Amino acid sequence: MRGSVQCLTMASAVLAALLCARPVAAQAPPILPSTRVVQAGPASLYPAIALRNVGTDSNVYNAATAPQEDFTYSVTPRLYAVVPIGHGRFIGTAKGDFVYFRTHKDQQSINAFLEGRYDVVEAPVRPFVAASVATYRDRQGHEIDARVRQRQTAMTLGGEIELTPITSLTGWVQRQNTTWDPNELYRGVSLAEQLDSTADVVAAGARFHVTPLTSIVAVAEIQRDRFEASPERDADSFRVGPTAEFANGGAITGRAQGGYRAFRPLTPGFGGYNGFAGMADVRYEFLDLTQVYVNASRDVEFSYDPLQPYYLETGVGFRVVQHVVGPLEAIAVGERWQLRYQRVGGTSFDGREETLTTIGGGVGFRLGEDMELTFTVDRTARHSSDTITRNYERRRVLASVNYGL
Repeated sequence: MRGSVQCLTMASAVLAALLCARPVAAQAPPILPSTRVVQAGPASLYPAIALRNVGTDSNVYNAATAPQEDFTYSVTPRLYAVVPIGHGRFIGTAKGDFVYFRTHKDQQSINAFLEGRYDVVEAPVRPFVAASVATYRDRQGHEIDARVRQRQTAMTLGGEIELTPITSLTGWVQRQNTTWDPNELYRGVSLAEQLDSTADVVAAGARFHVTPLTSIVAVAEIQRDRFEASPERDADSFRVGPTAEFANGGAITGRAQGGYRAFRPLTPGFGGYNGFAGMADVRYEFLDLTQVYVNASRDVEFSYDPLQPYYLETGVGFRVVQHVVGPLEAIAVGERWQLRYQRVGGTSFDGREETLTTIGGGVGFRLGEDMELTFTVDRTARHSSDTITRNYERRRVLASVNYGL
């Protein structure tokens, strides 16, 4: 099935979504890929491996001046395991990312994500428990360009109560801890001092099974963010809105969430936010000829900058894969993100403004049912309204091989 290859081309996007997922999506188990299943006794295994981003990066430090070029590649193995246990199932997720640079060895990294989740699935009352740990040394989001070690742990407890075959009540609590390498500085700022934090979430709502492949989850969520060494960032939030979940097998796969967020900093004089917040990470397939991947987000994030501690991030990224003839495909990629910062003592998000734009394209070749080879070229540029030292341009010429076992 082409779905196996299509899922593999999204490997890095899936990892990012897993590592940076909003707590609102924490009640949902992973959407299992459509790669070939390997049976090992009662366990169903979904293995895959990718050799990604093989080629040249013209600006490995995202520097404003004197950019440094290097040859790089990443090896990304991934495994889902599903094991039936009693009236439920255990889903294990393991993924690694091994990043190599030929000259600039300080840019090399080993990243890992592990998650285990147990759900009761054959009962009117269905509790679940999930735990995850992520450790990675990579650029975080669109703001911090340095590869700095970060560790995230999360624990979630929740459940569902079935009311009808299509409707159930759901709720969960979650605690997530984020810590940064205490010995690393970014632009003279200790990320550990500014951003080490704990997020506590309580959420409740209802799930509606619209179709066998589509569910709508309507929830209200309270979030409490507390920072160990910089309490001026402490904030409380309230969210409400629906999340659409699309399982594999239909034209659309992934998740999309949107709604209202009230963000309330606890420090007097810091502006808050009231308005739309949401995210989407979906794939759309048309007639087995065109695949469109969309990753979009609008939300408030915490900044490393002590003078501008929050920012509103809005953006969208896309990847279009169009079958041309035989094994040949055409690929187009693009992204645009805007970051608007909140100044200490200022009005709502009236500080620094930055935009990041990526555009590129290439070709792909399907080498059988479970393998794909791609060649792409892209250009990324960032512009900051405050200082030219935040500006940069980067060009990459890359190849990737994705293989589902």
